[in-house]
Amino acid sequence: MVRENNEDALLLKEPCLFAVADGMGGAAAGEVASHEALRTFGAAAEGLFEEGAETPEAILKKAVGKANDHIFALASANADYQGMGTTLTALYLKGDGTACAAHIGDSRLYLCRDGALSQITHDHSYVANLIEKQEITDSEAMTHPKRNLLLKAVGVGKPVEPDITTFAVEKGDLILLCTDGLSDMLTDDEMEKALNGRGIEDAADALLERALENGGRDNVTFIFILAEEGVLSE
Repeated sequence: MVRENNEDALLLKEPCLFAVADGMGGAAAGEVASHEALRTFGAAAEGLFEEGAETPEAILKKAVGKANDHIFALASANADYQGMGTTLTALYLKGDGTACAAHIGDSRLYLCRDGALSQITHDHSYVANLIEKQEITDSEAMTHPKRNLLLKAVGVGKPVEPDITTFAVEKGDLILLCTDGLSDMLTDDEMEKALNGRGIEDAADALLERALENGGRDNVTFIFILAEEGVLSE
């Protein structure tokens, strides 16, 4: 509702690899950062689909590292791209009843199980640290003047250390990956209410409509993954 350009990007390699990214930087740099990061990440993550000795966690970590190096190199070589970077939050369904997340920045991964929504990732942001220290509340964070200040991002320095999290996935779980264009516009309670009692398409429409009604200050990108038998086991 505010921005004219889209600095978000997403990656879909169904049925098991998904990612979102939210770029930052002047002019078109944010758009370049998010798209180039996911392009590089996706290519480097191809090892997930090949027989090999490395674990999915190791492959995802290396793929984020390659994306980071690529964005950093682009920013270093082009004055128009200096200072650009991006969030990156990825999900890999391992096919054994577990999933692995790789995460940097303040895009998010949520798990909705039996109607209860929980955030799996931890925001690498200034306000998230204030919340953790109990210096501000969740609602105060949504309007804090430094709510967009990231403490960690892809492409702004070398090396980078993503959070790697492995968690159980059960049949019927709904997994949500989103940029802060969604999570900054709705509280977790509002998102949970939008998900409950609706089918997946209606829930997606409800989330988008509510984010725009609340101001739509940023690009809104999100992916739903419904855990069914086909994605839980090979």
